[in-house]
Amino acid sequence: MPSFAKLLLALDRAAAGLRQREIQVDEHRIVYAEGGRGETVLLLHGFGSNQGSWNRVAKTLTKTYRVIAPDLPGWGSSTRIATASYASPDQVERVHRMVQELKLERFHLVGHSMGGGIAARYAARYPDEVLTLGLVAARGIIEPHESELRRSVTRGDANWLLVSSPHDFQILLEHLFVRRPHAPRVVIKYLERDAISKCEQNRRIFDDLQGDDPPLLDLLPQIKAPALVIWGDKDRLIDVSAAEVFKTTIKRAQALILPNCGHMPIIERARECAETYMAFLREQAMARS
Repeated sequence: MPSFAKLLLALDRAAAGLRQREIQVDEHRIVYAEGGRGETVLLLHGFGSNQGSWNRVAKTLTKTYRVIAPDLPGWGSSTRIATASYASPDQVERVHRMVQELKLERFHLVGHSMGGGIAARYAARYPDEVLTLGLVAARGIIEPHESELRRSVTRGDANWLLVSSPHDFQILLEHLFVRRPHAPRVVIKYLERDAISKCEQNRRIFDDLQGDDPPLLDLLPQIKAPALVIWGDKDRLIDVSAAEVFKTTIKRAQALILPNCGHMPIIERARECAETYMAFLREQAMARS
């Protein structure tokens, strides 16, 4: 059954115009998906996820752009080293080393959730490399209005991101989406087992992420790239009120709030995300010409 699930996931990747590759970056073997031609768009996934979360968006992007979507170090099929820190500042430097190894000079950078926080830090740290910045439900700042997840964790109740049972996985899915997209049952069960098997490892990474320093909010004014912020108005993991903070603190930013959408716009509203992002890239290309 796991082999069949992996086959379905591989077919989904291929349908998006992507092929899986890998590269050695210092002590990490990084597995990534790549496809398309044109300017490079680098996509960074969220907590507990992997490159495959971008397939539905990449299907549109690869028609016009070269897309690279890595399993971030510590996630997916990339190396996870028990003694390493996976806090966002450390991940920024690993992504930068990957960029160097792939010989990328200037590129479009997009991140979802945890990946959004990493992308924002990257754009502040290496502003001359980033043509444009896309932030989808990005983590890293304290929302003006506390999210349901933050309230739950603060009370010492469940952290939905840490899955230790099939019941936990169903709870996570309920909180991620307003309307859960269809996926084959065999794939859902495969993802469920994978999340359970990595629960304690994910817990350590979650703890690493709490110690980000310096605070991302202090870095946002350093971002030079024009930015597009996308959020679902029913996001229960990172409250939509954070979108306005990113929009007003980054010098050249615009925002799209998707109605009746949860934490995963890149899956739940993939076509709308992709089309809005493509329009944003065309607008910025015209501004540069």
